[in-house]
This record gives sequence, structure tokens and C-alpha cells, in this order.
Amino acid sequence: MFLNKSIMKKLLLSLSLCFTAVLAAQEVTLKPYNATAYTVVNSEGNEKRIIKNPVYTYLIDNYKAISDKEILPPNGGGDCGFTQTFENGIVYTKRNCGDALLATGEVLTISNPNRESVLLWVESVNKIFGDYGQNHWNFDLTEYRPTDNILGGFFTIKRDIDYTTVLVMSGC
Repeated sequence: MFLNKSIMKKLLLSLSLCFTAVLAAQEVTLKPYNATAYTVVNSEGNEKRIIKNPVYTYLIDNYKAISDKEILPPNGGGDCGFTQTFENGIVYTKRNCGDALLATGEVLTISNPNRESVLLWVESVNKIFGDYGQNHWNFDLTEYRPTDNILGGFFTIKRDIDYTTVLVMSGC
């Protein structure tokens, strides 16, 4: 039995839309962050952190940039940072101008991320700030920070329907 061309076109269109929706809904699993790759041990055995922007360096090393850096507009003068898009629906923003609404730090925005890979990624990035066993998750896994507000990495995770944002700040 043959289908007429109109029905066949509608069927193909429906199938292609379903396939596109499935592809768009696939979770992004963050590649592991290797903190030891960004540290040096001196002759006395002390570790020295050699990375200024650990999130950006991680992205450059692991993902292809699909846009140029877009400079953020100055907020009262000076360098306020930039934003850049990477493959797999990842957007990086470096914010240098703090104000009452936006903290300074590195911001990673991931489209449809695998939740567990984000949590593991946060814990491994924390090691670059000197993981002294002081960081802990809050009750709903939206903050990973030193419990005594000592020096170290501060992470805030905000989940939305289609994306997750991770703010990384250093208290060092």
C-alpha cells in the first residue's frame, strides 16, 4: 500500500521534529576537571596554584569556542569582563565589575546539564583553590562553600528549566 505524497511529507516532518526534540533534550555531561594539571609542586613539596581563571582555562582546554569574546559594557568605568560561547551549549562569563546585583567571578552556563556531572565538576574545581576539607554542600545542593567562611572557593548553582548556571568565586 502506498501513501500519497502529502501524507508522506507530513510523516517525515513529524519524525524530523521528534528527532530534533530528542537531540535538543540530551543532557550535557561536563568533562572532568583535573585540578592537578593546573598546579605545580615546588622543591619543598608545596603546591602552587598557577591558574587565574580556572573555569575559562578548563573550557579552552576541553571545548571548542564557537564565538569570539564579547566584552561586557563598563559599569562605572574599567574592565567589566567578557562572555564567550563554547560547544555543547556552554556559555562562559567573566565578571570583574561587582555591584549590588551581580557578584564578581566566573560564571558557567550549561544548557540541559547532567546534574551529577555538575556537582562532581564543582567539587573538583574547588581543589584549585586549595581543598582543605572545609567546603560542604548546603541542604539543596545549590551552594558549595567553606562552612566557616574561611578562604577557598565559593560556588553557587542556579537551576532553570533549560539550563544551569554555576557562579565560581574565590575567597583567596
